Amino acid sequence: MHVYVQVYSSMAQLTVYVDSGTRSRIEVAARNARASVSQWVKERLTEALERDWPENYFEVLGSLADTDLQRPAQTVRKKDVRRERL
Repeated sequence: MHVYVQVYSSMAQLTVYVDSGTRSRIEVAARNARASVSQWVKERLTEALERDWPENYFEVLGSLADTDLQRPAQTVRKKDVRRERL
């Protein structure tokens, strides 16, 4: 992906190169959201940048020793029941 940014006053212009399949999917998603492609992409980028990890996430990640975890006993499953077709 290539990105080109040009700034005019308070609003930056961003050029993003995507393959034709991705472009089509973006156009459909924007149309379904009743938004312009520019507005739709802006909203998705803003959402992605606002996501944050919970407090202390990285301190907790990997803090348990492998010996602290034990796999529970597995039950033997009998033949499943027939499912309803949807």
